[in-house]
Amino acid sequence: MPQDDDRLLQALAGLPPIAPDIEWETRVRARCHAAVSGRASRRARAGRNLFGAGIVNLAAATSLCVYLAAVLTEVARLCGGLRAASGILSA
Repeated sequence: MPQDDDRLLQALAGLPPIAPDIEWETRVRARCHAAVSGRASRRARAGRNLFGAGIVNLAAATSLCVYLAAVLTEVARLCGGLRAASGILSA
């Protein structure tokens, strides 16, 4: 086992050193900056559109509240009718 480790270390020592490629790093950096700035501009456009989305959300919440008020009114009306009917039956 130690002989295998020695051969592996010798093979690793024989590898050429990695030299940084400045052109490749520049291209990668430019692509990253473009992606980040594109994401920021999309967020800015989405932020301007929040007014329209806010109106839609407000309309949906209002209609939901009106619907729930109608349901509660109907429940109250039905409960009142049941009480009146039960009063007739018990009398």
